[in-house]
Amino acid sequence: MTKKIICALVICFVLLPLTALSVSANSYYWTDSAAPTFPFKDVSKSTWQYAPIKKVYDLGIMNGVSDTRFEPNRKLTRAEAAMILYNLEGKNASYSKYSFKDVKSGAWYADAVEWMYKKGITSGVTKDRFGVNEYITRQDFITFIYRLYDVKWGLSSGDSGIYVRNNIIDGFKDYRQISAYAIPAMRLSAGICMVVTHDPTSHINVEPIIKGHNGYINPKGNCTRAEAAVIIGNTYTIDKYV
Repeated sequence: MTKKIICALVICFVLLPLTALSVSANSYYWTDSAAPTFPFKDVSKSTWQYAPIKKVYDLGIMNGVSDTRFEPNRKLTRAEAAMILYNLEGKNASYSKYSFKDVKSGAWYADAVEWMYKKGITSGVTKDRFGVNEYITRQDFITFIYRLYDVKWGLSSGDSGIYVRNNIIDGFKDYRQISAYAIPAMRLSAGICMVVTHDPTSHINVEPIIKGHNGYINPKGNCTRAEAAVIIGNTYTIDKYV
């Protein structure tokens, strides 16, 4: 079945088969009985952070900064961002040489950064430096994800079962602060609403990958570890159905 990214919610509903079965993924969380016990004492069950952090921890996508601390409000570094994406898609990749001077052999993030470079996900903050300890912005983290799944999800080719409310991003008060290179990624991530599943007669409603707050999307603000958990958890759920 030929699939296309659609720019308006109305259009995407019209083009779906009349026999489509609508299923919501909004409440999806990992429920594997073999999942490890949640160990982080700084993440309370009563907070919004708990469910997404538990999800990515159970899946082995994100770990804590120690055995008992996740530090949800701490800013995410570029090295941590690389490791998260590596845990999603590149676990078996290993290298003996590294392209960036600030990526040392044996560092916990070394293979992850080199894998991202080889995949064309990043070119570094300069030609020879990745910026491993620099904090990553929300728009850069989203752009990394977009580049990772561009081919797999058929984003650039148009052969995709992903439906997007293309004008959502324009409604944020700080929309014009988004850098030009990040606009396609931010537009997709904020506007994604539905995915045609592997069964072409059904579709599933999904949460957007990134959300704003009080009318702002904050593209150049630093991404926190809790925000990364939400973004990656939503990305993981979408990827299950594409």
